[in-house]
Amino acid sequence: MDRLYRREVEQILGIYPPFQIKELHIDPEKELLEVEIEEQLKQTRRIFQANRPKTKRVQWHHTKLGRFSTVITLYATPHTFSKHRTINPPAFIGPEDSQYTYHLQQMVVLAANNNLKTDGIQKLLEVDRSIINQILADSENQEQEQQANTTLPLETDPIWKSIIRHEIPFKTQLAPLRFLLSKLELNCMNAKDDPSVMQNAVATLRQFFIKNARQLKSEYAQIGVLNTTPSEKQTESSEQSEGTKKRVTLTVDHPIWHSILQGEVDLLSKNMGLNLFITQLKTLYKKANDGQEQMQVARELLSYLKKNKNNLRNELMSISRMVKQMNEQPEKVDLPAPGHQLWSDILAGRTYIESDKMALKLLLVKARALEDQHEASALICDYFNRNKRSMDNELRQLEQHITAAV
Repeated sequence: MDRLYRREVEQILGIYPPFQIKELHIDPEKELLEVEIEEQLKQTRRIFQANRPKTKRVQWHHTKLGRFSTVITLYATPHTFSKHRTINPPAFIGPEDSQYTYHLQQMVVLAANNNLKTDGIQKLLEVDRSIINQILADSENQEQEQQANTTLPLETDPIWKSIIRHEIPFKTQLAPLRFLLSKLELNCMNAKDDPSVMQNAVATLRQFFIKNARQLKSEYAQIGVLNTTPSEKQTESSEQSEGTKKRVTLTVDHPIWHSILQGEVDLLSKNMGLNLFITQLKTLYKKANDGQEQMQVARELLSYLKKNKNNLRNELMSISRMVKQMNEQPEKVDLPAPGHQLWSDILAGRTYIESDKMALKLLLVKARALEDQHEASALICDYFNRNKRSMDNELRQLEQHITAAV
């Protein structure tokens, strides 16, 4: 096969430097594709290691490529399974003593976490049952931190590129992560989205997530990964064993539905059906004439989540965490009545409330266009009262303005 074709297969399988495809072997009768890859060493290393004997040949089963079962072969170098490499390994290789790649491992573990049994996983991935059983057995024996790394999306997952390119909503309060994202975005822009530069940026971002897992619980939740320490997991299990399970029960009038349907929060769901349904509901919610119609739209969303709860576990966990955060925020501020001067000052621009909530900004534009100032003030006041739990920053600013006025 010519080099151009090997390059295309590298892009399909997500193979990136210092690895490259050396040979491709296709067996049409067995429907088997064997991809032999090699690790390119730096020139300085190659000089001193010219007489180094080859290490053992390793081989891993990978996910199918079309109708062909895929096997990846590699002659390992001393650096292949180094500690630095195994912290954030490429998806197309696997553990040193295993028969499967990290990508196949994650696919099996994610399927098992969604209550899919071995037979179902085998039919879905078309992989030998013995390999599936081995992956599940190895996963059970892993330490908690290793299990978290297993469920963390691999660098082949498009979510990392979407975060770097700002294609999806992603929020973080951790300054080092914000600086890193800015740096990676700039590097990719300067390289005009060169595949090798982008892949290196993805690997760097994922490694940051692994090294700082304890500080990134909110960020893990945004990409659909439950990140709990062993002590937290033990606490949760002990609370459940007491028979006093505290489940989050939501009604249609809970403010979380307003936040979702107004676009103030995003579930970052990978479920296309849910995303399309929410998009339709957002349009209906904005066109609603009164609170009753809005509540009916929220009821449709709640009903959809209940009917599809088995397929939307990550989304339901994200909603549960958002609700918990909203409930933990104290409602200390007693907002003034609609006729208070503060609302007039906000509408006139004499008092400025800094906010990143697009819904509030649009509402201010709408209110300022009204001829009836009392109606406009009531509109703003009502919005703040309905969204107290999700507007901690804005409420602090209001409290400061109220105190200064007194």
